[in-house]
Amino acid sequence: MGHIDSGKTTFLDMIKGTSIVDKEIGKITQHIGATEITIETVNKFSGELIKKYNFELNIPGLLFIDTPGHNAFDNLRERGGALADLVVLVTDINKGLQAQDIQTIDLLKMYKVPFIVVANKIDLIFGFEKTVNNITDCLNSQTKAVSDKIDELVYRIVGQLYDKGFTAERFDRVTDFTKQVVVIPASILYGLGLSEIILFLAVLSQKFLGKRLTIDENDYMQGAVLELDEVKGIGATADVIVYQGCLKVKDEICFPTRGGIMTTKVKALLKPNFMSAVDKKCKFVKCNDICAAAGVKVVAPNISECLPGAVIVSADDNKAVEDLKIKTYSCLTKGSTGAFVKADTLGSLEALHKLLDTECIPIANSGLGDFSSKDLLELKILHEQNKEQGVLFLFDVKIEQEFLDEIEKLQIPIFKNNIIYKLIEDYQDWLEKFKRQEKDKLLKGIVYPCSFKVLPNFIFRSSKPAVVGVRVIDGRLVVGAIIEHNGNIIGKVEGIQSNGKAVDIAKEESEVAVSIADAVYLKDFKEGDILDVALSLEGIAKLEKIEDDLCQREIEMIDRAKEKILKKQNQ
Repeated sequence: MGHIDSGKTTFLDMIKGTSIVDKEIGKITQHIGATEITIETVNKFSGELIKKYNFELNIPGLLFIDTPGHNAFDNLRERGGALADLVVLVTDINKGLQAQDIQTIDLLKMYKVPFIVVANKIDLIFGFEKTVNNITDCLNSQTKAVSDKIDELVYRIVGQLYDKGFTAERFDRVTDFTKQVVVIPASILYGLGLSEIILFLAVLSQKFLGKRLTIDENDYMQGAVLELDEVKGIGATADVIVYQGCLKVKDEICFPTRGGIMTTKVKALLKPNFMSAVDKKCKFVKCNDICAAAGVKVVAPNISECLPGAVIVSADDNKAVEDLKIKTYSCLTKGSTGAFVKADTLGSLEALHKLLDTECIPIANSGLGDFSSKDLLELKILHEQNKEQGVLFLFDVKIEQEFLDEIEKLQIPIFKNNIIYKLIEDYQDWLEKFKRQEKDKLLKGIVYPCSFKVLPNFIFRSSKPAVVGVRVIDGRLVVGAIIEHNGNIIGKVEGIQSNGKAVDIAKEESEVAVSIADAVYLKDFKEGDILDVALSLEGIAKLEKIEDDLCQREIEMIDRAKEKILKKQNQ
């Protein structure tokens, strides 16, 4: 996994290239969606280092999943929290961990998958010299200036990992492989670091996974669908990583579709044809069975209806079929209110569900694939029900311009990105702004409880309107407030002035001049009288929405006013 142009494709190409050059097809095998490295090849790549570090390897080999991005990683959560047992995070040492790397690390943390970090492109550091073929000795042969720069860049990554809750260290300084994330400086372009990467993956496999690496070939089959494809002359196929048991031709398998769990029979299993460079007509060869862990192209009736990123299981495994129903469709259930979510694969959708749930963002509807006219109708309903929650999240899916125009016209917020955490951040930024705007709208028309005293010798006009000096005793006085005295409505506040300047609000203890329309001095009130703001039930309902902004005395005044109104209504 890694950011675009970080070097992850070059990494696998270098491994495959070594195989092709040495013609060791039996030792490095190209699978569908994966590359297998046997223990013999691990020893060939890392033999000297195995002796140097005094490691003992007993694994049969490594299977690298080739699918770019996090598609393969978050497809299934059965073994170790994900399809991948270990992850190689390839980064550009000169740029540090970028947004996509941070997202990957958060996913790794969520699914509890161990990983190593490859700090690639050290050859771009000024003054770096490729002296030997392994990075261990190459690092020791650099000038002090280059060594210091490498350390500076490595420990920037170490610091970023620390911020995400991980303890990390440069590979040759690691003291505890079970507690420290291994960071390996590398130049994949020149093959520097490959030996160390393969060695540490092998070592960490044994340390982290132990007995879980052993697979019983008699177990029920389970696999993860990486991609659905149409092959000319063959028809619909599914690229599958079989991670448990064995899959055979004529086996009955189950997989989820939009309409429910479907059962079909395997018609053919295809592996890449290594002679396809010579015979271009035949890219695949048929095989009768394939055992975990391996990648294979599955040909079966109706396989094209399988949900992207789904799991396939043996039809005989009743428990697995039942679990498949629960796990698959839990992400596709509908609620009454909340957000509308669309993603490219089940893995992406589940990751998005988990994050939205963590952030307490409710989901009303979610699905896979491109946004449709049916989706638009459901989104409209959700937004009408709740403008704050009824928004649209799109992760790595297409949406036609006509839908975008319609959604914009309806003023429904869209959060579209191929970085899951960016979707959440964008929503939270929008939500904060939305709440602020809604609050501002509410505050503009709100009338607070208030009691104020008419000050002696500050009667500026007796009527039309009455203009008097007052002191606010309790609450807040605002323009537009209806004023009462001894239970009688006497007028409405037309304006407030403080030190000769017009203001919209006068707070407790402030002294201001107030103009009260319809009120008449001596008829409706006199100097020294306490006047009150008359509240309505509608006004009280608005005040209750901003209770956090009110002081205890204001809340008590509102409660008394409400009690008084209700008592009067019941008389």
